[in-house]
Amino acid sequence: MSELRLFSIKDGKTLESRPSAYKLEREVQNLFEANLEALLGVRFVASEFTTGQGGRIDTLGIDENGFAVVIEYKLDKNRTVINQGMSYMAWLRSHKTDFWKVVFEKLGKEVADSIDHSSTRLICVATDFTRDDLGAYELMPNNIDLVRYRRFGESQLLLERITSSDATAIPTTSPTSSKPGPDKTISQVLEQSDKAAQELFGSIRSAIMNQGEDVTEKATKLYFAFKRTRNFASVVNGKKGEWLLQLHVDPSAIEMKDGWRDVTKIGIWGTGRLQIKVTSESDLLEALPLIAQAYEGQS
Repeated sequence: MSELRLFSIKDGKTLESRPSAYKLEREVQNLFEANLEALLGVRFVASEFTTGQGGRIDTLGIDENGFAVVIEYKLDKNRTVINQGMSYMAWLRSHKTDFWKVVFEKLGKEVADSIDHSSTRLICVATDFTRDDLGAYELMPNNIDLVRYRRFGESQLLLERITSSDATAIPTTSPTSSKPGPDKTISQVLEQSDKAAQELFGSIRSAIMNQGEDVTEKATKLYFAFKRTRNFASVVNGKKGEWLLQLHVDPSAIEMKDGWRDVTKIGIWGTGRLQIKVTSESDLLEALPLIAQAYEGQS
């Protein structure tokens, strides 16, 4: 990890906090599992989940986009976990029913039915990673996050997401519909949209991605998700030539305008509480302050 120093300030004077190491890998795992949504934006499903092939997933979870998440931990940089995690991802892809069952038992039918089997994620958590780890990551075009942590004393934890690759929904049938669903992914809808709609989506994407270097885009089957630790924006196609931008912004705290809708209690494709209909660059311009607000609120 690059040198990071943490100071507390009291009465105008600084006091440096010194890093302190965990003695056991299980301590790290217990801390993350107890705070999984806050730290990684993932809902906890199971700990030490047995794959039935002699493997044991440290932590199994599901993210807000419905993707299965494998989380592996290591105390130092001397033990690699990427290849091991990749094998667990492959196992989950071929054992979809097993994952559905464990999610159903832990979180209920509604969450289990929301699983998106088109992709899985791997999060590796460590104090640091070797060059071999980073090299392996570069060679594997999969949905992998490498997260470094550092503890300071007994009360402070620093997280740094050093890499994040995008998940892409994989179509399973030939596209026949003009909307995303069982027969067509949102990526295919975008590809087959007219030039004006594609350019408008490009402007929306740029406005979101330009909020910060930590923004990543993930294409699910039904929508495009944009996240830091958690989603702060999602985009789905509306009627011909328009896009629906959905933001994690409290609709009751803003002045609503034409084309904006409170979807807090409405089932939608994507995530977010405020839905904004974007049919032109001027619609997007009006939404820019709210995109920034959503970004700042979902660190």
